[in-house]
Amino acid sequence: MIKKSILIIDDDIILLKTAEEILSDLYSVSVAKGGKQGIALLKKGIIPNLILLDIAMPEMDGYMTLEKIKGIPGCEEVPVIFLTGFSESDYEVKGLKAGATDYIVKPFAKEVLLARVEMHLARSAQNLRKTVIDTQIQENRKRIQEKLTPVEWKVALAVAQGMENKEIAEQMNYSYGYIKNVITRIFLKLDIEKRRELRKLLIG
Repeated sequence: MIKKSILIIDDDIILLKTAEEILSDLYSVSVAKGGKQGIALLKKGIIPNLILLDIAMPEMDGYMTLEKIKGIPGCEEVPVIFLTGFSESDYEVKGLKAGATDYIVKPFAKEVLLARVEMHLARSAQNLRKTVIDTQIQENRKRIQEKLTPVEWKVALAVAQGMENKEIAEQMNYSYGYIKNVITRIFLKLDIEKRRELRKLLIG
């Protein structure tokens, strides 16, 4: 099984080593000794599943680094967790507004770091799956719409939304028999037999 990857960006060498030791048994870990080095790695196409990012760094702080990260193709949806010695809520709010996913105060407990990382990797994977499914549904809808007449498409959407033939007929001012025939044509064109199949194709 391929390990998920994590990039740690921090100018604190001790923290880098500590975090790497904690995470390396479960994940593939890369480290960068500052914002510029981290950005350079990402621009090379080394896109991790999650980034741990320190706020207080010389030359390029965490906020500036995060802004640049979000502008790198492929990094827009990568979860970023800020690591910082600041515990005031203002810093947390600023980080979240800047696009950070979470915020861990240093020094952190091993269990806390592992739990937060695991949680956000799972959430990111779930979001990715949802995006893939949504994309597939949109492709299905486009393909199906091209196969159907405008009336058939309208009826197909109504069926997918759970409407019965009688309801569709009343809403569209058609006879019950006509709607029944339209649905039969839809099923033939799409090579399906049940209403739930149509719902799955159009709604998921």
